[in-house]
Amino acid sequence: MSKILEINNLVKRYKDFKLGEISLTLESGAILGIVGPNGAGKTTLIKSILGMVVKDAGTINIFNKSIDKDGVEIRDRIGFVSNEMAVKGLVTPKLLGKIYGNFYSKWDQKLYDEYLNRFELPPTKYLNKLSQGMQMKTSLAFALSHYADLLILDEPTAGLDPIFREEIIDILLQELEDTSKSIIISSHITSDLDKCADYLLVMNKGKTLLSGAKDEIIDSHRLIKADKADLNQISKESFVNIRKNKFGFEGLTNDIETVTENISKEYVIEKPRVEDIMYYYCKK
Repeated sequence: MSKILEINNLVKRYKDFKLGEISLTLESGAILGIVGPNGAGKTTLIKSILGMVVKDAGTINIFNKSIDKDGVEIRDRIGFVSNEMAVKGLVTPKLLGKIYGNFYSKWDQKLYDEYLNRFELPPTKYLNKLSQGMQMKTSLAFALSHYADLLILDEPTAGLDPIFREEIIDILLQELEDTSKSIIISSHITSDLDKCADYLLVMNKGKTLLSGAKDEIIDSHRLIKADKADLNQISKESFVNIRKNKFGFEGLTNDIETVTENISKEYVIEKPRVEDIMYYYCKK
């Protein structure tokens, strides 16, 4: 497999926020899920990858080319979907394809029309008259219609009903049948990433808290549910974090042996979800 994306020590500073230093690698044929609370830096990271903001330090290479030097060529091979479409107003889905499709060397108008039909989108209705979900569908149809080698999706399932969210995941997995392609998804709907992500990047306050293969991260952590009295028997350092409740406590640990050796027999162990991983790491 080849490297689709390689970021080394990326830094972007604003007056009241700093992203960095971020380093990550994404190989072809994989889906990277980026999670974190609002203000974590997910969108700033995506905009940096796309060259939409000027970074302060570090390097970003996509398809073994620099986004700084070869931005036009790189963006021709990227499909971008955002929860805030850049094109609204007096533009229809049909006109969107005819005007902006010309910016892409592999634009396929027939394929775009097929997606509009599949997603049940009105081709001649102005985008600003469409719901958020229908605008997102239009953006996704556009991104899928120029054979992008890298899809970057910022909250792609926001405003979509559960049935169509499932269809989106199926479409993305079909795209990866071509193992030369890769996908980056930033999403608050972590259940989608449970189903499709290969790699996970957990961010908060502009920093990387956790990064790696999703299944390895999940398998190396466990949720422990037990009585509050057991907290006195276990070092809190054995937990990533703990949440108390009226029944006892729940904690995420990556040191399951130490925890279970010092706890009573009345406990429950569960495999965590992506949402649990994000919550307990970002709660620190």
